[in-house]
This record gives sequence, C-alpha cells and structure tokens, in this order.
Amino acid sequence: MDMHSLIPIVAIIFTFGMPIAIVAIIRIGKSRDNAELQRTLRMSIEKGQPLPPEFLNSLKVGQMRMKSPANDIRAGIILIAIALGIVVWNFLDNGYTLDEVSGFAAIPGFIGVALLILGIIGNRKQ
Repeated sequence: MDMHSLIPIVAIIFTFGMPIAIVAIIRIGKSRDNAELQRTLRMSIEKGQPLPPEFLNSLKVGQMRMKSPANDIRAGIILIAIALGIVVWNFLDNGYTLDEVSGFAAIPGFIGVALLILGIIGNRKQ
C-alpha cells in the first residue's frame, strides 16, 4: 500500500474521528470535575462540616443553566465572523472572485444572523 492510497483513509478517519474525540474529551473532563466535587462533598459531610446554603444553591444553578440573550448574541457574532472569514479567504484565494465556497459560508452566516436577532428580541423582552 503506497502513501497516496492512505491519504483518503486518514482523511475519513480524521473527519469523523475528530468530532467524536472532541465530544469525548469534553465529557470526560466534566465527568472528572463532577467526581471531584462529589468526593469533596463526601469528605466534608464525613467530617461533619456544615455546607453553606450559598454553596448548595450554586450546585442547583450549575445544573440549570438558563440560556440568556447575551449567549445568543455572542454565538451569533461568532458565527457571522466565521462566515465572513470563509468569504474573505475564498475571495482572496480565487483571484478576487466569489465562488461556491461563499455560498457554503452563508450557512453559518444566516444561523448567526438568526441568533443575533433572537438575542436582540430577548434583550428587549427583559
């Protein structure tokens, strides 16, 4: 098997493997954080130390994260910036003409615009 026939195989593995690896790393990190928190709680309860009410409330808030309009605005701006970056890269790479890649950039761009609008409407309701 020569090197040229390995390139598509490696590309497919990385294309599908990287998102899975990223999600797995995030889940493992959250699991370790949760286990450390549980271990700390168990040790403090065994030693008979009282748990402050603020600490218990922070545990409940951590589990019920509410999406705020600021999060929508932030995500929208990031997606619009990604779309603009793709368009500029495509424009400079293709001799200052727009190509099919610019149409592909419209996907994150329009999602970003929608999130930006949702965030602005959410801010007005508050």
